[in-house]
Amino acid sequence: MDLIEQLVSCSESLLEVLQHSADERDKQVEKVEQLLAEREKIIARLKQGSYENLHQHPQARKIVGMEQDIQKGLRRLYEDIKMDLKRWNEKKRLQQSYENAFSYVETYDGRFYDKRK
Repeated sequence: MDLIEQLVSCSESLLEVLQHSADERDKQVEKVEQLLAEREKIIARLKQGSYENLHQHPQARKIVGMEQDIQKGLRRLYEDIKMDLKRWNEKKRLQQSYENAFSYVETYDGRFYDKRK
């Protein structure tokens, strides 16, 4: 199989994984990392080889189009993870404030000091 065909095949697999929302995001992220690493190796071999007329290859437009879709999918996955982390941190903060409800009240020795004059 030609390197360009390998790149197209790997990119299609990556795009397929990114387009389907997985119930278990950990497995999806592992698969994405694996495919990105494989794709990176193929691109490195393409750069080492003598592919001067790469942009004239019949699959070139397809690769460019898939690259844009892959970038969008990766960005969407990143944003989903970021939102989950934000929700988790908020939930953690609310849980801590519930467990220690009086941690922010200004009292000393059971007395309340009014700071107004």
